[in-house]
Amino acid sequence: MKRRDLFKSSLCLALIQNLDSLAWATQSPSYTLLDIQRGADRFQIDFSTPEGYRTAAWMLRDVRANRVGVPNVEMLQLAAWAQIVLAEHHAYTVFEVTSGLRTHHTNSITEGAARHSRHLPDENGQFYAMDIKPIGVNIDQLAKTLQYPAFGGVGVYRSHVHFDIRDYATQWRSKK
Repeated sequence: MKRRDLFKSSLCLALIQNLDSLAWATQSPSYTLLDIQRGADRFQIDFSTPEGYRTAAWMLRDVRANRVGVPNVEMLQLAAWAQIVLAEHHAYTVFEVTSGLRTHHTNSITEGAARHSRHLPDENGQFYAMDIKPIGVNIDQLAKTLQYPAFGGVGVYRSHVHFDIRDYATQWRSKK
């Protein structure tokens, strides 16, 4: 069984066991609901619908290049799961998006950006990274939550948390 499959199975089991303790226990839990904002725009998105997915893609667009990409669904699910866990154990949080998709040009002028960043689109336009700032929750709490599944990358910065989907787990803390 792959790590991702194990992660999905354990999430379902954990959710079923702790359903009554969720902040919104009267609703059906879902890993497709995401509460994000960018600038003055804030949306509570169900990205399992075509309209919701398009809204998520628009919120994660490269603002400088005014380009919308194809956000990886696993990345969106991990963000949605993190919001549920944080609401259950700490406080409800909205994720303020600081970066999603980056064109090669935007990436080249972004300070500290990796040359082969997971923010860059692949040949199908799909990207695998988000930079987010939790509102109402400590950045370290968010980072620890995102590190728990033990796959993907999690970087802690002064103003935000970077997370991405990849085949191995890694983490780092910026000195800036």
